[in-house]
Amino acid sequence: MKRREVLKSAGIVTAAALTGPFFHIRPARADKGELVVVSWGGDYDTALREHVVAAFEKTTGYTVKLDAPPETAKVKAMVQSGNVSWDVIMTDAPAVQAMLKDNLLEPIEYAAVDKARLAKIPKELQQQYALGQRIYSFNIVYNSKLMPKAKHTRNWTEVWDAKNFPGGRTFNFQGGTAPQLEAALLADGVPMDKLYPLDIERAWKMMDKLRPLVTKWYTSHAQAIQLLSAGEVVVGNTIGSRGIAAKKQGAPIDVDYNQGKLASDNWCLVKGVRDKKIAMEFINIALDPKLQALIAQKVPYGPSNSGAFEFLSAAEAADLATSPENIKNQFWWNTDWWSTPGPDGKTPRESQGERFAKWMVMN
Repeated sequence: MKRREVLKSAGIVTAAALTGPFFHIRPARADKGELVVVSWGGDYDTALREHVVAAFEKTTGYTVKLDAPPETAKVKAMVQSGNVSWDVIMTDAPAVQAMLKDNLLEPIEYAAVDKARLAKIPKELQQQYALGQRIYSFNIVYNSKLMPKAKHTRNWTEVWDAKNFPGGRTFNFQGGTAPQLEAALLADGVPMDKLYPLDIERAWKMMDKLRPLVTKWYTSHAQAIQLLSAGEVVVGNTIGSRGIAAKKQGAPIDVDYNQGKLASDNWCLVKGVRDKKIAMEFINIALDPKLQALIAQKVPYGPSNSGAFEFLSAAEAADLATSPENIKNQFWWNTDWWSTPGPDGKTPRESQGERFAKWMVMN
């Protein structure tokens, strides 16, 4: 019996643990013997409860309450009031940077994490205040009926090429958010390993060329998937994991991982966490490769622990951002560059977000 078959029948899977709601009208309070973990809700939290929470509760005897979403403003209010009711949160890099500005997080205790697991996690995900759990990437996502797999755009230069690859494009826009400048530079021939620091003006020249090709600027990744599924656009830049999830549900969508921008949702400890030792044990269990494989079989986010792919089939791995074949063709989003203030005191994320908003109005 293969490892992945063993996983599907293993005692790790405790469906009986799926009892009781994990969303609360009021934030769950971390009482003795209870750990409050905050994620994004939805299918991922269902899988998290079934596998990670069940294993943690069995191992430690603690009870876990899942809450959602991990709002930065709520963390700030809790920490500053001294009334902290969340222990562990999973959030993205921009939110981590925002919380660090206000001293809202505790450092990760790396000595508490299994060394064999850490060795299988990319160094880019091992930050002082954040440890990567689930990986996604901004990819070339396309309508597989209007742009068949054998003839789809395979790099950002081709996405910018409407003559040979006709049809509407969709890219993100929402006031204050950063534009996809990395994709613009890649479209202009910059190698992935030479992207940072970004050549801002060169990138904006390419954004000017992209603008007439975009028939719809989306304001959420869900909207991007809807546009692609309906055939209102043929290709776009959005989160590949969402495209794969739609594909599994029958939508005419596929993903090309070439030149994708990798990013992570990370485990963080809220400042004032009641029991750091037990919180770190939860994170340690969440990094178990077998458990990450089980979650990836249900929700197509890339495991942070590369050991998970020993328990996944080739077909399952093909749809995940961090598979050995996919990860080697992508690059890590340099959040340090985006979050470092310039001479004007603003970070590139702030200044380029403002420029993006003005650009949308002026053009």
